[in-house]
Amino acid sequence: MGIEVYVFDCDGTIIDSGEDIADCVNAALKHFGYWEVDTRELISFTGNGAKALMLRALARSTKNHFNLETEYNKNQFEEIYKYYVELYNSNPVVKTHLYAGIKELLRVLKKKGKKVVLFTNKPIKIAAHIFEKLGILEYFDLMIGPETRTSDGRAVELKPLPDGLYFAMEELNKKSGTPFTNKNFVMIGDSDVDIIAGKNFGCMTVGCRGGIADKEKMLSQNPDLSFSVASEIEKFIDILSQDKCDDFIKNFAMKNEVPIMQDEGSDFICDYIKSNGVKSVLEIGTAIGYSSVRFAKLSPDIRVTTIEIDEDRYNAAVKNVEQNGLSQRVTLIFGDALSEKISGEFDLIFIDAAKAQYTKFFEKYKHNLSASGVIITDNLSFHGMVEDLSLTNNYSTKKLVKKIRKYIEFLKSNEEFETEFLKKGDGISISKRRKA
Repeated sequence: MGIEVYVFDCDGTIIDSGEDIADCVNAALKHFGYWEVDTRELISFTGNGAKALMLRALARSTKNHFNLETEYNKNQFEEIYKYYVELYNSNPVVKTHLYAGIKELLRVLKKKGKKVVLFTNKPIKIAAHIFEKLGILEYFDLMIGPETRTSDGRAVELKPLPDGLYFAMEELNKKSGTPFTNKNFVMIGDSDVDIIAGKNFGCMTVGCRGGIADKEKMLSQNPDLSFSVASEIEKFIDILSQDKCDDFIKNFAMKNEVPIMQDEGSDFICDYIKSNGVKSVLEIGTAIGYSSVRFAKLSPDIRVTTIEIDEDRYNAAVKNVEQNGLSQRVTLIFGDALSEKISGEFDLIFIDAAKAQYTKFFEKYKHNLSASGVIITDNLSFHGMVEDLSLTNNYSTKKLVKKIRKYIEFLKSNEEFETEFLKKGDGISISKRRKA
């Protein structure tokens, strides 16, 4: 039994709550006559609980003149803190939103029978309210926060102590009857205290680099894996479930954050290949050969040609293909798909390379498509951001999402091809030539 229990931090991992927190902190500072602090700086102060956040905000507002050494300051701090808590508790979901792909990740985890736990310094009552508003409360088996008490009434210590993780293990073992150990847990968070808590418990740790806490402090704790956002772990759920992972391809991808297809999307294409008698595949974007190997293994009659522009990934793909004994049926090309010349016709062309170039890839390689062939494109949802651009605040990501949207419009208005859009994996399209 591998990883069966997924424990999430809240702020910066499940939800991007930074602006709501910062707005309420500044409102509290202003109310008590203190200077406001830059929003981004306030967001960087999160991760150690609300009291630590407010104390750092006061210190920054007063240029480090505020401390708790006097009775007056202690009393005023409690007043300011109380004001902030009441204000935030009344307004927790104004600008707050889920990180890209989180709802789908939680859905997949529950579908695969995994246990999902929240371990947060945020009051459970507020977290539950936010999760209900955002439509994800139903996915959590257990929530652990400041109010959590053991059976004998003792308060469960919060992060970076591992108390909450031990409590989760005990509770889940009682409820499910499954003898979970720390080796069946993974702690996922965006701050150093999240990673420290996981390490103190002795479980796997995953750091989220795109959260609201200090990324460098988090990475300094050397999490076992790190992703831009927590939803990236969805591609590796099955491999993490194994007692011992000997799948070199997925292991390499997981450690090096190489993009590979989500299992649901990959399974769908494999089913399509088998049910439609596909014999030849052209793949634009090899990465490290995960898809190429899967496709070729479906039948000894299948031939795959695949092209990759990144040399390290290409070399890893060559190794993977050789290790699987597929060198005679998988042709690997190191080069730029936009300038490389590939001859021959293919029953299926799979586009899974640079998303900004999807239209150019489609236009170039449609001439390599057999009469009854199809062009399949992956990542058309892009963790839900194509449907909801507010899931990211990153400028370059927004530009990329807009290009994917343009590609979708290109497919919809294409007079030569008719396209079906499917909610499989991270969003797939299947384009076929229109009948004359």
